[in-house]
Amino acid sequence: MRDLGAARSMLAEWQAAWQRDGIGYWIAHRLSTGQLIGFGGVMRRAWHGREIANLYYRLTPSAWGNGYALELARAAMAQAQLALPGLPVVVRTRPGNAGAIRVAERAGLSRRPDLDDDDLVFALGWNSGYAEPPSSRT
Repeated sequence: MRDLGAARSMLAEWQAAWQRDGIGYWIAHRLSTGQLIGFGGVMRRAWHGREIANLYYRLTPSAWGNGYALELARAAMAQAQLALPGLPVVVRTRPGNAGAIRVAERAGLSRRPDLDDDDLVFALGWNSGYAEPPSSRT
């Protein structure tokens, strides 16, 4: 965050999503300790001229490599089916973010180079306008 004002603005946007759609980004924590390990979830956004379910996962480095991001992604996708039915699920990530790419692929999203901008794009249900349920394969 650039400053406290930017953090407040982001938090207000996240809270507005919950009020509007009944879904949004949430805090991720270890159940065993309650330790905050990151943020994630799904938020409805306009992107490339259509509404999408933007899948987001960002964890602290100490939580990497434990499967938490994949668990978060799958839970968020399942909730998106209930709260945002029919919207494609989209992940946008930096090209060098191997962990985020791996999570998107393992969560069942397909690589979509036709949608890339500065980020790599992965999507589920983009062509059909219907987001299929996430795969249970790992």
